Parts: sequence; C-alpha cells; structure tokens
Amino acid sequence: MWRRRRVRVRLPRLTSTAESSIHDRFARDTIDIIKRLSRRPVDPGLDSELLADLGFDSLQVLELVGELEDHFSIAVPLNALTHIRTVGQIAAEVRRLVENPEGAGPRESHP
Repeated sequence: MWRRRRVRVRLPRLTSTAESSIHDRFARDTIDIIKRLSRRPVDPGLDSELLADLGFDSLQVLELVGELEDHFSIAVPLNALTHIRTVGQIAAEVRRLVENPEGAGPRESHP
C-alpha cells in the first residue's frame, strides 16, 4: 500500500524579461533622460515608442541622442537611428555602443 507524503519545493521567483530589463542601468538611465526631456508627463516603458506613445518630435529625438551621448560618453552614428522606434531599442543601442565603441559602424540587420 502506498503512503502519501507531502513534499515542499521552493522555486526561485521568476521575473519577466521586461521586468528584469528595467533594472538594467542603460534602460533606467535612458528612461530618466526621456522623462526629463519630455514636454509632458510620461511614464515610458521599454516597449514605448518615442513618436507614437511618448509624443516626441524629431527635434526631441536629436536632443535625446545628444543627452545619451553626453551621459554615456558615446557617439551615436546617425544611421543607427533609422531602425530605432522604442525605448528598449534605444537602450540596446546605447549598451552596444558602450560595450563596443570601435564597432560604432552600421549594425547588423536582424530578420
């Protein structure tokens, strides 16, 4: 005859990618700069689009690039801006430029 036993298992708390990414310094600092530059109160997330969701215009985007360059001591090539739409993409590009300053040329395309 089988006896029932209780087994307790503790599993680590799982966090979503978006939740853990917001704690990344590149994302956090980028969001702080966006909030400061915005002409209206915004609460950007990693999926927020600069133009559609946050109401940025082309001048604000260029101001953002300048602030990011100063803050992270990087140079953002203008051709790198053509594919960027979201806050998460901006943070990823900043991270790439900080980690690989010599590779500031055109980025690889992703399918």
